[in-house]
Amino acid sequence: MKKIYALFLTLLIVNLIVFAQGVNENLFKIERNKNANVVMYDVRVLPDGSIDKQNPMDAYWILKAEQGQRDEISTFEKKAYGYKININDNGYYDLILKAVSDRPMKIVNVQGKYKAEIMINKKNAYLSTVYVFANDSFIPKVEYIILTGTDVKTANRITEKIITK
Repeated sequence: MKKIYALFLTLLIVNLIVFAQGVNENLFKIERNKNANVVMYDVRVLPDGSIDKQNPMDAYWILKAEQGQRDEISTFEKKAYGYKININDNGYYDLILKAVSDRPMKIVNVQGKYKAEIMINKKNAYLSTVYVFANDSFIPKVEYIILTGTDVKTANRITEKIITK
């Protein structure tokens, strides 16, 4: 009986710690033509529903080409998959993604769920996927990027292909 009580108490403490730290909410992902691995971008949400000001974002690999495990983005990889996030004067978080640095985003709360708002085809949209197509040379060069999201006004799926130079 003591073992069951100790196990129950341990599980309760672990759950309380996880709850106190909050949870991550997925904002969008980057897919690539190279393999099935994806980069996930999450916002860290505190138990009160606000974004964690000390550490607002989490970006990491999901290695689908392997066993689907999580892996951290290396310092070198941050040159392509990194980001900058800052809180602005209006209380919103501004986000610049290295992969599409000419398309600033803002993190918005839509009916209790955080989303990354970006311009896609000259319309405000909630970003879901960035697809990066790069050639297969020694030093890969990005040929194009496809942004996919949901139109803010119509809720229709929206995409835009950006040819890189």
